[in-house]
Amino acid sequence: MKYIIFFFLVVAAFWLGIFAVQHSSDITINYQWDKNPMSISLTSTTLLIASVAGLIGLYILFSLSKFLFGLRKRLKQRRTLKLAAKANQELTKGLVYFTEGHWSESENALLNNVDYSESPLLNYLAAARAAHMQGAYDRRDRYLKVASEQGEDAQIAVSVSQAEMQFSSNQLEQSRATLIHLLDVSPKHPYAIKLLAKVYYQQEDWGNLFKLLPDLEKLSLIKERDQKKYQKTALSGIFHTLSHKKDISSLNALWKKLPTSLQENPQAVLLYCEALTDAGDENTSNKLLISQLNKTFDEKLIERYGLIEHPVLGDAIKQAEKWLVGNERSPMLLLALARLNRKYQLWGKSKAYYNTSLNFSPSAAVYLELAGLLEELDEDENAQTCYKMGLNYSIHKKGEILTLKQHTSHK
Repeated sequence: MKYIIFFFLVVAAFWLGIFAVQHSSDITINYQWDKNPMSISLTSTTLLIASVAGLIGLYILFSLSKFLFGLRKRLKQRRTLKLAAKANQELTKGLVYFTEGHWSESENALLNNVDYSESPLLNYLAAARAAHMQGAYDRRDRYLKVASEQGEDAQIAVSVSQAEMQFSSNQLEQSRATLIHLLDVSPKHPYAIKLLAKVYYQQEDWGNLFKLLPDLEKLSLIKERDQKKYQKTALSGIFHTLSHKKDISSLNALWKKLPTSLQENPQAVLLYCEALTDAGDENTSNKLLISQLNKTFDEKLIERYGLIEHPVLGDAIKQAEKWLVGNERSPMLLLALARLNRKYQLWGKSKAYYNTSLNFSPSAAVYLELAGLLEELDEDENAQTCYKMGLNYSIHKKGEILTLKQHTSHK
């Protein structure tokens, strides 16, 4: 665009010059100098040329002044750009050193010309991590403080890095405080929630960990197996605390607050039943256990059913036998029946259930349990067979068919 304007100005000047030459006239300029009259005579063409030359001279003088006054600024900008380029090179070098594990060299490179870096936040965060890896926590915290001053958006990035480094150096209380503050600023920050769950887990703060579980699940922050681990550990910890205090009312209140999906979860039911028993409410525990097994058969629940004390053993055995329908090949149900019949002194039925359970699912512990029963019944040969098979299984993890010799002296 400026070239077009320049072209038209040249054309206009050329045309004006021709016009001035063709219509030239004499001009006299009168003025006084030191009270003496003076005059200058010249043609209009000469006056025009002098005016244009004067304007050009003024333009050149103005441009030269502007250039000279701006020279210092341009030199400063050039120096700044050079230092910025060098700072970026140092940043790259520092990150490479960090990746290679040269923490001290990384820290030094990251701080070189950091004032001219295009991303000082990145420099200070990386330098803080390099200092952290050297165990220089004072320098780490100093760099993080400077990083937090790099703008409004820096606070979250700094808090995440700080909490992570505090956690890795086992500064759990500091990491917890940093994460809680971060979640006040950004309530749904996924990594902060995930890391805070780890902090609670390490601190065995089961109550707060349990409160965090819905967010972990909703945001899909951890794997399903980790979710289950946290859930089981948190519930177990809370139940253990309350059962240790014999606080049955708080146990019941907590259970009622749990979501239906959790109340129907066999693992949660098992934890609750164990807590009730430990707190002294075995009756409620047994009823809940039977109720849950009637709804959903579960190996862990049936194992507990075979271990707890029942007020009426005969009724407990009849109840367990009902669950055999559809679960005839359940090793744990057969083992539970073996144990219940042993308590009820129905030796023959107990041995038969033990035998069948072991043939479905060998277990060194159950071989030992059956061998103990057989010794009590003076069936030494059968007991020795169980001991040998149990030892063989514990070594080779390979089961064998157990066949006990018949004894007619027991029921």
